[in-house]
Amino acid sequence: MANYLSHNSTFVGLNNSENTPDFNHSESIYDGDNYDYYSEFYAYTYEITGKWEIPLRGYVKCILAFITIVTNTLLVSVFIFRSTRSPTTIVLTSLAISDSVICFTELPEAIYFNIAENYKNLYVTYQWCKVNHVLYIIYQICRMTSNWFTAVLGIQRLLAVALPFKYSKLCSNTATFVEIAVITLVAFLLNLYEAFGIYIEEIPIYTSFYLNESLPSGCIKEISLGLINTVGDATKSSMIFYIFSGLLYRVLPVAILIFTTVTLAYFLFKRVNNVKCCYSKKKKVTQRTTVLIFLILAVFVVAEIQDGIAYFIYAAELARNAKRSFLSKEADIAWDTISTLLSLMSYACNFWIFFLMSRQFRSALQNIFKSRVLGAQVYFNLEASKKESTCSGHAPNISNSVTSTLV
Repeated sequence: MANYLSHNSTFVGLNNSENTPDFNHSESIYDGDNYDYYSEFYAYTYEITGKWEIPLRGYVKCILAFITIVTNTLLVSVFIFRSTRSPTTIVLTSLAISDSVICFTELPEAIYFNIAENYKNLYVTYQWCKVNHVLYIIYQICRMTSNWFTAVLGIQRLLAVALPFKYSKLCSNTATFVEIAVITLVAFLLNLYEAFGIYIEEIPIYTSFYLNESLPSGCIKEISLGLINTVGDATKSSMIFYIFSGLLYRVLPVAILIFTTVTLAYFLFKRVNNVKCCYSKKKKVTQRTTVLIFLILAVFVVAEIQDGIAYFIYAAELARNAKRSFLSKEADIAWDTISTLLSLMSYACNFWIFFLMSRQFRSALQNIFKSRVLGAQVYFNLEASKKESTCSGHAPNISNSVTSTLV
């Protein structure tokens, strides 16, 4: 369960079942004999398990996020300016934007805490607690939308392959825009629980028990009175929210993606081995797009399946009321670090799949930079028009059919 104050790996790891708000909070007073500062509450700190995490959370994360933002900008440019609008391009554009926003939310932590080495500070300042909470909510919203946009992408491609004659009716541009809007709205509404239900309280920090000099304020988290008055039992409400939200944005989209990816692999294998199939231009375009989308789905499943596993581990801990019974705190934080990097790498792969496997995409991208002089001359088409459905009369070399559709 994601920490209410943490943005992904900040403060704690993936499993925050131990770090959910203490609704019967009591003061904890400690002095300078054990700590280098004094406060009436334990201020939040930035936690790591070892120095090996610092370059991964800092430089590697920053590089991956920056590359993804740049390449997704190029990807969106091709889809908007050099591609015919279709359900596939609409979803891919939305996915690229959502992934880029996720990368933006990762940059402040990577730069401030890890590259600038502020992880060495004894606690996290109040200002960063507030900023981190806002970034975390944005991250959660976009993480959910990215998961579901990818799931929609898989469903649409499966329909295009399995029901080619009904695909245009089932997956119109209008229907796709509605799906994107509904997913975004649901993700926004779902995260209002954490956005307004958690209160970030500023706590004073002093150099000693005698309060002789104040330091930058720290923070603690508390359940807001408004949420308590609304739901009553905040502890039970928090557990229900975690289980419901985890199923909705972690487990369900990944399950859909596993099904669609395996099914698409079956159809691709079947088509490659069907030597008697009619290879019209429309079928070539459909197969080319299917291979590209299949690779995007496969990369996403590999990167995100561990998140579904983590959900079941934490759900089991909650059900047994046995915190840290499966994963230790150190293992949890390390898991979160690796999980974040896997997700960022999957976001960065989408552009390179198109760039490396589609000559038409490379030509369209190159034409963008030449358009001021030559004008728009090259377009990248992911959907074939109805006029292109005439059979070519003979089948190409079957052993090279998948490769030939990509160049």
